[in-house]
Amino acid sequence: MLGYKLPRWFILFPIFLAAILIALVTIFTQQKTIRVNDNGKTITLHTNAATVSDALREAGITIYREDILQPTADAALDHTATVTITRATPLAVIDNSSVVLIRTHQKKINTILLEAGKTLAPADSVYLDGVRAPVEGVAVSAALPHSIVIQRSAPVTIVDNGKAQTITTSALTVSQAISEAGIQLYLADGVTPSLDTPLRSGMTITLVRSLPVTIQVDGMTLQTRTRRKLVGEVLTDAGVTLFGLDATIPALADSIPADGSPIRVMRVNEVVSNDQKPVKYDLQYQALNDLDLDNTRLVQQGVNGALATRVVVRYENGIEVSRSTQDQWMQVAPKAHIVGYGTRASIKSADTADGTIQYWRAVRMYATSYSASRAGTPITVPWYGLTRSGKKLTRGMVAIDLNVMPLGTRLYVPGYGYATAEDTGSGVKGKWIDLGYDDWNYESWHSFVTVYFLAPVPSASQIKWILP
Repeated sequence: MLGYKLPRWFILFPIFLAAILIALVTIFTQQKTIRVNDNGKTITLHTNAATVSDALREAGITIYREDILQPTADAALDHTATVTITRATPLAVIDNSSVVLIRTHQKKINTILLEAGKTLAPADSVYLDGVRAPVEGVAVSAALPHSIVIQRSAPVTIVDNGKAQTITTSALTVSQAISEAGIQLYLADGVTPSLDTPLRSGMTITLVRSLPVTIQVDGMTLQTRTRRKLVGEVLTDAGVTLFGLDATIPALADSIPADGSPIRVMRVNEVVSNDQKPVKYDLQYQALNDLDLDNTRLVQQGVNGALATRVVVRYENGIEVSRSTQDQWMQVAPKAHIVGYGTRASIKSADTADGTIQYWRAVRMYATSYSASRAGTPITVPWYGLTRSGKKLTRGMVAIDLNVMPLGTRLYVPGYGYATAEDTGSGVKGKWIDLGYDDWNYESWHSFVTVYFLAPVPSASQIKWILP
């Protein structure tokens, strides 16, 4: 072994290791832990940055020109620095077609407008997110709005039944301008353009006024307003229908009374009439094997029948003066109302807290719960604590309405688990399920839940096709 020489790397290895250790010590001694409060949200950063701006840039935190930094961006960081960012709020200031996007710390509206380079004339208005607000000295009490809309005052002409007036307004819509002018509108009045039309400088708003009109019909007096000209048009708008020999004063083709006198509807009946008594149609159900279970489809629209009695009736001025019955017959035979119900049951899957289940029906039901001592049965009777099926009540047994499912039906109830229909109850009707418990593990239920009928699909005789 004489003359063996150590490799060069072996001799230099301790030097390299020492250099690495020195570098690591330098890094860790220079690393700083700082807290950043960003508009109330605090985060902690570990950084080797020398200044506030370098640390925030390294952390991916964007600082806008309007945001306030404490300490300032070029301040040196120490090992326990706390940086506070007070964010400016973004806001859109809309002035006609001009939109100015700003970021601000201000709360007073007039100051915000000055920041946006906007000035107001005395009659201009400001709307905060669509709501008109005062300007001078008013501060926004809560969060700033998303937008401030400046509505410049402009002349608008309102022609009210031919009489024109010009107003200067900063309203947003036709409706607001009419209201500001102190003009009252009725529902039947005509407004052009429509009330929700945005206001434009120089716009002309035309109002066509309706007139009050009185209709006397069937012992009632109807008060309404109209822009119609003829009696027939007014009655149609009011939903008044004439039959047979009925007449009006004035006539249907005449103009409405200019003096405000009422329109009178005269009921004239001097005929051989058929009195009718409705005969209710039958409701029938029909199985449809091409329709999914728990779905229905109208097969035939039911039509009520009519039992007619021929009566000679004479009315004079709405007063019956004579009546005699001649004969009676089924004028219209009732037609059954047929509803088709689906009988096609298919297996579906659902992920639950207890694993994946296979089911063939899902029904939304109202769930309550009970135990032996809460069922209202005296403890002294022989059937105390027993279900309708004769089993001792325990968790996993439920009470149901036999019109919904038969006893023995296997179910899954989310939040309860697997269950079997073993019991009934006088109060459990329709889509109601009473979840059984032992006295010691009882839980109170009063909520709606989707109940799954577990696979396999039972025989047709065991399925309640139409649920109550």
